[in-house]
Amino acid sequence: MLETALQAAAAAGQLLRQNFGAPLTVDEATHHDIKLEIDKRAQETITRVILADFPQHAILGEEGVTGRTDAEVRWVVDPLDATVNYFYGIPHYCTSIAAQQRRGPDQWETVAGVVYAPEVDEMFAAARGEPATLNGQPIRVSTRERLEEAIVGIGFFKSAETIRQSMRYFQDLLPRVRKMRLMGSAALDVVYVACGRFDAYIEHGIKLWDICAGQLILEQAGGHCVSRPAGAPHTWDVIMSNGRLPLALGEQPVIS
Repeated sequence: MLETALQAAAAAGQLLRQNFGAPLTVDEATHHDIKLEIDKRAQETITRVILADFPQHAILGEEGVTGRTDAEVRWVVDPLDATVNYFYGIPHYCTSIAAQQRRGPDQWETVAGVVYAPEVDEMFAAARGEPATLNGQPIRVSTRERLEEAIVGIGFFKSAETIRQSMRYFQDLLPRVRKMRLMGSAALDVVYVACGRFDAYIEHGIKLWDICAGQLILEQAGGHCVSRPAGAPHTWDVIMSNGRLPLALGEQPVIS
């Protein structure tokens, strides 16, 4: 399944790279988000590759669900993470693909994951129990333990409540860390923690397809994830980190 994920990510990445900077069709625009026609084309590309190899599997994606609801394997797909970046010509976006095996009713285990950034041709990948890699080379999380040495990525999801919750973390951490970064791609934030560029990533109300592949890559790179359901389906509050920084979800934004 990892090989299929790699092929699907490469195919979607080629489509996205070829159309980057070209005129784009907007399907929907809201205050905090944009949906593009190319999002759907990229998911269709990924779906074709996956179902050609595994026709009995299901696809759970940002752009919809395909396949059998009783499938033993589902693929969790974000065909274009950072659509707003893509629309505005900012070359920081990616494709995220994960395969999950059913372990019980509503219980899934991620077994393979790929995050591909076409503009820089970086392919992050992992299979459960195997080392995480970047373009085929093993990666590890950072060893930094002190907040004042850390770079922390943060996301502000689309609702007023998730923005408010993330702002608490932002205000608490900003004077205590070396730098904070708001890059616009949750999937890339997570794999940046996995390879040691960032030391942590925090977001409230993030969707499963934004972080599913990246979380496995992070864990196989020696990192740690703290998460809790955020109420809506497939929605989570998360802290992804190198496992060494004093961070926690709770009443106090940071536990030292």
